[in-house]
Amino acid sequence: MTNSKKWQIAIALVLTCNFALWAAEEPNDPNDSQIKIEISNEERPWMRCVSSPPQPGEGPIRPTHVVEVLISDEGQPTVPRNRDLLDASVAATMSPKQRKFIEDSTALGYSRNEGAYVLAYDRDAVRGRLDGRESRFFYLYAVSEDDARKMIDAFIEIRAERPKQNRLQYVNKLRENREEMAKAKGLLPGKEALLLTVKAKYDKSKEYAHAFSADTEAAEHAKQTMLEMSKMLDTLDVELAGIREKLKVINDYQSKLGEMSEEAFAKLQEMQIIQTIELKGAEARRKAAIAIRQREKDFFDLFDQWTSLDSEVKGLRSTIDIRQEHIAEYEAILANPKPAMLPPQIYQNKVTIYPVRTD
Repeated sequence: MTNSKKWQIAIALVLTCNFALWAAEEPNDPNDSQIKIEISNEERPWMRCVSSPPQPGEGPIRPTHVVEVLISDEGQPTVPRNRDLLDASVAATMSPKQRKFIEDSTALGYSRNEGAYVLAYDRDAVRGRLDGRESRFFYLYAVSEDDARKMIDAFIEIRAERPKQNRLQYVNKLRENREEMAKAKGLLPGKEALLLTVKAKYDKSKEYAHAFSADTEAAEHAKQTMLEMSKMLDTLDVELAGIREKLKVINDYQSKLGEMSEEAFAKLQEMQIIQTIELKGAEARRKAAIAIRQREKDFFDLFDQWTSLDSEVKGLRSTIDIRQEHIAEYEAILANPKPAMLPPQIYQNKVTIYPVRTD
């Protein structure tokens, strides 16, 4: 099986595991929980906040019902905002009067601003009721019992959003690290095998060209030699151009055999032989310079390929180690989530709707 095929299989397995993880970690819709709703005949006041003495609510629209909720409060903003309540999925089914009540109200139950109050809360935390988690009483006001029930759904949906996002952050981090580790594991065997092959070629080339030098020194020497050979080739090209031009002139004179003496012709032949010898010598030096430069280039290319592969293999191994550490960390966090990551918990999974006093 090819390394590419192994890598594809590894990625597929990880993605399969991730789909299972997403399904397991995706928080449930809070509205799916079966909240017990009790209806009480005991009247409650319309309050800005639960304090001593309570501050009465004000406004042209008066609520008729209030929901009392004792809910976990750790890692949460103090209260939701009006637009949060209106953006909740259930808000679209609220009565127009309830939506108007929310729009014209302030959600901050302890606010000193004048106006209606759609929500109040007890500023004193309640501890120990919900598995030791900090909790708080909230009071949701509505203009009808049906709207009060929808306010419960909207409130729980809002309170569930931040823990959901906190959990999803770790789920996404876990997925990303698993994918990166799987990719690194898929690439590593092929890179390790290629590294062994390249290293063997490099060692053979170094033994031939730079047997007694350290690796970095040999690479530097190869670069210098390539530079020297390139300069030598430039010089030889100039020299060869001059020799070839001399031979051309000699040939031109030899074509005028009838116009020169035998002594002059013999001199030209002598010069032709000398320049031909120089030409062959320069061409041989040029060929040798090209061969030496190519030898050093091949060596340097192997050195570069070896060091790059070695760095890449080390990087892949480091990635695997680091990702394994992160995966273990995120799995531990998701297995034992902090309070800020837990879905909101309602005391005894029960809320009570009370009528609001009309006085």
